[in-house]
Amino acid sequence: MTVIENVIGRVSVLRGGRYSVEVDVLTSSGFGRFAAPIDENPSLYIAEAHRAVSEVDEIIGPELIGLDASEQELIDSYLWEIDGTDDLSHIGANTALAVSVAVAKAAASVRKSPLYSYLGGTFTTELPVPILEILSGDTFDYYVTVRDLMEITDVVDAATKVVEIAGSGEDLEALSNSTEKASDELGLEIALGLTQKRPLKTEEVLSLVEDNNVAYIKPLGDEELFLELIAGTHGVFVDGEHLFRERGILDRRYFNALSIKPINLGTLTDLYNLVNDAKSERIVPILSEARYESSDEALAHIAVGLRCPAMVFRKDSIAKLNELIRIAEDLGERGRIITFEG
Repeated sequence: MTVIENVIGRVSVLRGGRYSVEVDVLTSSGFGRFAAPIDENPSLYIAEAHRAVSEVDEIIGPELIGLDASEQELIDSYLWEIDGTDDLSHIGANTALAVSVAVAKAAASVRKSPLYSYLGGTFTTELPVPILEILSGDTFDYYVTVRDLMEITDVVDAATKVVEIAGSGEDLEALSNSTEKASDELGLEIALGLTQKRPLKTEEVLSLVEDNNVAYIKPLGDEELFLELIAGTHGVFVDGEHLFRERGILDRRYFNALSIKPINLGTLTDLYNLVNDAKSERIVPILSEARYESSDEALAHIAVGLRCPAMVFRKDSIAKLNELIRIAEDLGERGRIITFEG
């Protein structure tokens, strides 16, 4: 049965020594658990984590008991109703996400179905391309991606080889040269990904992308920078997370990819809607980790279930990367890696 019988909150520790709220959802024959991540500006310190637990135990839980865990959209809308604000500022996006994902996991467990299959349906067979962080610098965070990916582990081999070749050379030019050498050694088409961390002139950003082996960039700047990058590059993913979060722009004219962190939305239904909105604009949705996460493997399932063509992994995201490998194994010959073309 998928009727919710109990909802329990507790304090959970995330990587980086941050605290968050973890939620258990129980039905008579199902169980789901999820600890909410925290993004760049963490607000859930220990006191806030305890407050979130109280919200779950005293307000949210009692309201959800008796509802059907398989009614995901209904429950997610109810979380917004319980919150009563237009930005989840009362119960918090962290708490809403923890409850929402735990509900989905409980419903999936009743059906004895993997979460990715429960979310995506019978014909879920597509695997996202991993974009793996390798280094963090003053101007950029650096990632590795493989354009002709055949196996999920190819990106791990590529990242390891690029770092090995680069040695102490951690500037963009050195890493770009390393991707080209690693491509020759491994027989893979390896390229760099960049997340811009401080403002640069538009001409400088364009030059850096054009002169180096870059397949993906998340710029930091105004609309002009994004327009110039889209017009001046070919086959490069221009990630519009900055424009979307700061100015609400969701427009293919400015960017062709969008990093989406579930914690910035609140519920699985909100995430599903944004992924579909991006696809309708011919923008590639890229599911991305928050800065502080637990070792929970749900993110890989969500990416597969929502058919996101790519996932961004941090250096220490071993649990989630391994789960993506397990999902690929589970799918077997039915599984295929989504074509990731700029």
